[in-house]
Amino acid sequence: MNTVNVVGVQFRRAGKIYHFTAGEFDVRVGDEVIVDTDRGPSLAEVAVLKLLDRSEAGEQELKPIIRKASQKDLEPAGKLTPDHVEKFARDALKRHELNIRILKAEILLGGNKVIVYFSAPGRVDFRELVKDLATGLYARVELKQVGARDEAKLVGGIGICGREFCCSSFLREFVPVSIKMAKNQNLALNPTKVSGGCGRLLCCLTYENDTYSELRRMMPGKGAKVRVLDDGMVATVVKSDIINQMVMVISDAGNMQTLPVSQLEVLDRGTRSGGGVDSGSGGERAARGEKGEKRHEDLSEAEVWAEDINLEELGFEAAEKPAEKDRENNREKDRDNGGRRRGRGGRGGRGGRGGGDNRGGGNQ
Repeated sequence: MNTVNVVGVQFRRAGKIYHFTAGEFDVRVGDEVIVDTDRGPSLAEVAVLKLLDRSEAGEQELKPIIRKASQKDLEPAGKLTPDHVEKFARDALKRHELNIRILKAEILLGGNKVIVYFSAPGRVDFRELVKDLATGLYARVELKQVGARDEAKLVGGIGICGREFCCSSFLREFVPVSIKMAKNQNLALNPTKVSGGCGRLLCCLTYENDTYSELRRMMPGKGAKVRVLDDGMVATVVKSDIINQMVMVISDAGNMQTLPVSQLEVLDRGTRSGGGVDSGSGGERAARGEKGEKRHEDLSEAEVWAEDINLEELGFEAAEKPAEKDRENNREKDRDNGGRRRGRGGRGGRGGRGGGDNRGGGNQ
């Protein structure tokens, strides 16, 4: 046989897929298997099965699974359970008075090591907490701090759409999300409407962004001059419905009508349709390595909402930039200090000459 059975496993629901070879074992999707990881033998669930050429599998240097999980592997190791570890960790937190939140506990195969995931507003010195947990649980303990998006993935929840979070149900990896995607889809730039349970931009903004970008290219922009094919009337585009590919136009006589874009001949494209931005998918932009592209997780909330938002369109007056204020203040200080130095220098010069005269008089 020139093919190899490759097994894609996940260590938690909707987790990242890691590939191993099935070896001599007959496994199916949903089976529990034991695989070798950097943390040692670990329990994982088979999520994907596929066939690869031996040469391709060899190039990827895939490890074989160790074995299928037995009933003993699936039973709790000793008295340690994730619920017990989480409760013990929360009780220990009260004694240490640390500003962190325990999210989830994971017990590795055999029960000799425990991983506790937590979130915190900043860096936390938890060394004493780790010692306390290791002593009380009789196991090696590792604490891992996660960000806002990973916190939502671990804890789960219900989104504003009424469905379970994408990240905790099926989204295996996060992709960069930009506020430009919301503008591209003509969504209201309201934080409560385009933010998820994690407080970041909705991951689902990436799902239809490419479709909107493609449909937008077919549409004349606002203010574009078009000719109606049926009667030859020249009109101006007032509004565009990207999804339905309909355009509202107004003639020179003031008559307004809504027509399919297929019935229009574009004479002058005007501005981009709907004032949106064709930003492309976040994954594509990251893959292209465009300079100056900021990943969403690298931005503070203030930067995310300020990015590419025209304050005048939202009814606000743009404030003077702090950097410009600082430069102006520094220039004023330099002028004041320069005047004082010149004043002191003049007086000092005169005093120096007077001092010279006095010394000269003393020598005489």
